Amino acid sequence: MAEVLIVGAGPTGLTLALWLTRQGVRVRLIDKSAGPGETSRAMAVQARTLELYRQVGIADAVVAAGHRIPAMNLWARGKRRARIALRDSAAGISPYPFMLIYPQDQHERLLIAQLHTLGIAVERTTELLSFADHGDRVVARLRLPDGSEQAAEVRYLAACDGAHSPVRHQLGIGFEGGTYKQVFYVADVELGGLQSMDEGHIALGDGDFILVLAYSKRGHYRLIGTVRDERADRAESLTFADVSQDAIRNLGVRIEQVNWFSTYRVHHRVADAFRRGNAFLLGDAAHVHS
Repeated sequence: MAEVLIVGAGPTGLTLALWLTRQGVRVRLIDKSAGPGETSRAMAVQARTLELYRQVGIADAVVAAGHRIPAMNLWARGKRRARIALRDSAAGISPYPFMLIYPQDQHERLLIAQLHTLGIAVERTTELLSFADHGDRVVARLRLPDGSEQAAEVRYLAACDGAHSPVRHQLGIGFEGGTYKQVFYVADVELGGLQSMDEGHIALGDGDFILVLAYSKRGHYRLIGTVRDERADRAESLTFADVSQDAIRNLGVRIEQVNWFSTYRVHHRVADAFRRGNAFLLGDAAHVHS
């Protein structure tokens, strides 16, 4: 019988399952989605994460699969104004003193593969409906892929179920904070004409913000920017065509292909508590930030 039920198989849930399994703790990992994410989403892997991964033996694989950003270039009004070297910028502080870009979909697949070698599989299309904390155990009510329900008894419940965490809501834990007024867009693109193609670029000017990061050897880039003026009032209906001229004008690039595009608002919230009884909040269920 599992000792810990992990709800949510994003990077937080997968990493927790990997860590606990390495420690000899029996886990059960469920997710209501039918499969792992298929878009790049979160990109940066911090040095502290790699230090944790080193302890479970996967840091080298992540570094090899990711893309190091050797420098950031600062642009203003269409001209490059400065270059900040990042290669080994934290030498002597961390064994991973660099900025690593590794798309979340690839990251999740690597973690899933590592768990598979340990005999742990994600139970897909399996949803937590409710739970009861009895002090010495948690009894969770699950909906299985065939639509039937099951009672699962575990010692602890780990909520890795995202910013809208149903576990947090059932616990009644507050999630204070707010939402920044700016609307942001994100796009995965193939582009040309960019100086220093393997480096990062930030363009600032007239209130605009555009960030470009390379994330593969094949000319794939993450583009993040702000949406201003009247476009922000219709953020949900925007397409990349509505914002592409900002990047073209401020960085002088040529957009060749758009593989993914989305708009979003940035939130800053922290749960009032990260634990209540035998239930724990982790990842976005516990805190979201820009």
